[in-house]
Amino acid sequence: MELVEMFDLVRSHPILATVTMFAGTALASELLWKAIQYARRHTRRRRVHEVLFFNELGEVCLDHHRGKSFTNTNDCRNSHCSLRSLEKIAVLMDEAQYSIDIAIYTFTSNTLWLALKRALQRGVSIRVISDREMVYCNSSKIQEMAAFGVPVRGPFKTNLIMHHKFCVIDGLARVQEILQVKQRKWPRPYESVLISGSVNWTNTGFGANYENCTISSDEILTRQYQEEFNRMWKFFADTAEKFLKSCVEKSE
Repeated sequence: MELVEMFDLVRSHPILATVTMFAGTALASELLWKAIQYARRHTRRRRVHEVLFFNELGEVCLDHHRGKSFTNTNDCRNSHCSLRSLEKIAVLMDEAQYSIDIAIYTFTSNTLWLALKRALQRGVSIRVISDREMVYCNSSKIQEMAAFGVPVRGPFKTNLIMHHKFCVIDGLARVQEILQVKQRKWPRPYESVLISGSVNWTNTGFGANYENCTISSDEILTRQYQEEFNRMWKFFADTAEKFLKSCVEKSE
C-alpha cells in the first residue's frame, strides 16, 4: 500500500484517525523526552585545569579580607590570595552532584568542612580515608564528619602513614555505583574533578607553608585516583567500625 493510500484510509476512518493521532503524539513525546535526557547526560559541567600555589605572598591581603564574606575574594588584586584559592576548592565541593571521596592526612579547615556539610545536606555521598593519629589531632574535622555519619577508614594498627592529600569529586566509577544502587538511569550533569597536591587541609597548609594543589578534570587522572581510592577503601574495610566508633567517642 502506497503512502497516499494509507493517509486516505486513516482520514476515512475517524476512530483509526484518532488512535493514530494519539499514537503519534505519544511517540513524539517519548522521542522528545529521550532527546532531553540524552542532552542532560552529555552536557558537561564546567571543566577545570589549574594549579594553586600557597606561599609567603598569600597572606599580604589578609587585612583586606578581615570581617568580610568569602564572596569578596573575587575582587582581590593579589594573584596569590590564599583565601581565594581556598574558596575555589570550596566552590568545587559546592558543585558536587553525587560523591566526594577524600584521602587526607590532616584536616582542620573549617571552610572546607562547611562546604562538605553543605554537600551532605544536598545528599552527596562522602567517604574519608585518613591517618588514625591525625584523626585525633586538635581541631580535626574528621571527628565531626564521623559524628554526621560520614564513613571513615584508614590504617588502624600499622607503622605506615596514610599520607595522601587528594579528593575526587563525582568520580565516574563512584557515580555509576551510586546510580546503580539508587536505580537511577538518567544522571544529572556532572564533571569528575581531582584535587591533589602537597597541601594538608589546615590553616597552616593554606596560609603559612609553601604548598601546591592541582585541580583537574582530566579523565585519566580522575579515573586513576578514583581507582586507588576504591582500592584503599576495600583494603581498609575492616577498620570502618573501629574508626567510626573511635571518632564518635572522641568527639563526645
